[in-house]
Amino acid sequence: MARNDQIVRILTVAHALSQSRRGVSLKTLAARHGWSWRTLYRDVQALDRAGFPVETVEPGRHRLIEGWCAPQLPGIEADEIASLYAIRALGESWRHTAIGRPLERLWMKVTSTGEGQGALMPVSGEPWLAVRSPFGIDYRAHDKTIATFDRAVRDRLAVNCRYRALSTGEISARTIEPGELYWDPGLETLYVIGWCRLRGDVRIFAVQRFLAVALTEERFAARPETRSKAALMGAFRVWRDTNVKKVRVRFTPKAAPEIRERTWAPGQNIEDAGTDGSVILAMKVAGLPELERWILGYGGDAEVLEPAELRRAVAAKAASAATRYAGAGDGAGAGGGERGGLGRRRPAVRAGGRTGGSAVAGRDSLSRDDKGRG
Repeated sequence: MARNDQIVRILTVAHALSQSRRGVSLKTLAARHGWSWRTLYRDVQALDRAGFPVETVEPGRHRLIEGWCAPQLPGIEADEIASLYAIRALGESWRHTAIGRPLERLWMKVTSTGEGQGALMPVSGEPWLAVRSPFGIDYRAHDKTIATFDRAVRDRLAVNCRYRALSTGEISARTIEPGELYWDPGLETLYVIGWCRLRGDVRIFAVQRFLAVALTEERFAARPETRSKAALMGAFRVWRDTNVKKVRVRFTPKAAPEIRERTWAPGQNIEDAGTDGSVILAMKVAGLPELERWILGYGGDAEVLEPAELRRAVAAKAASAATRYAGAGDGAGAGGGERGGLGRRRPAVRAGGRTGGSAVAGRDSLSRDDKGRG
């Protein structure tokens, strides 16, 4: 047996013993995992020699004395268990899919009780870590799609599919040579990056917009341009155009601290815009639509300085929003705005969102087909 498998087995036994008050039946535990009960008996003896407080409740049933905690398992620290918990929580959207189930199995191996039930969260005194699970897409409904592309990427097999473009609603039949499954934590969305034979170019597809997928037996040569490093070079998030534009945005003193504390794009530059605490964020971006939505999320706290086309687009959207809220009066209107229109306060729900923020409706809508994306 591989050494890692042996370690996992011993840790599983130790944790099971620690969680059972009545004691664990080694024969039952062995049958559950497909192990030899004689091997588990030797594992229990090894734990006892290593200093674990093993008690024999009755012949064949063992436990660890009350008060022993699983995070104290040899080689696994409490903060390591907490880190695994955080990763598992962040992957809530795709936990019950082909790419999430292996992580779930690992969690069960590390935290399972004598009855085979995994812990809901790390147990080591008072919890010191909490993670907000995504409120985005439930990928359980797309498990078949994910499993198909998972195998297709690994085995380099082409996929026939039907895909619905978000911006136009057009449904098209395509054959894709997938290069990578790509998870964007800011957009809380899973994408497929691949070569689209219909378009003759690299495209980025949102997994939830596939209507049907079928794995073929046709193998293809790997394309470096379908890896995220190349496909998303210069993109603000997942929308990439062919032209790279220099972008400069001024932020008010209210928004400046948040702008300063984050990296928004590779090679960005942040400079003081005056004595009032305003800053200018400068960066180079290939593809402006995502950036437009992100800037609008700051309302009157952001002003586009260049390029001119982005300034005009943001100004038009801001003017449209101001017109929509003009009749709101003193109370909040249907959109939940505040008196004074767009310039007084950022909207409670931002259209474009920011990396690391909460999920909002439509934030994954930028992998569309009308600009060469998906």
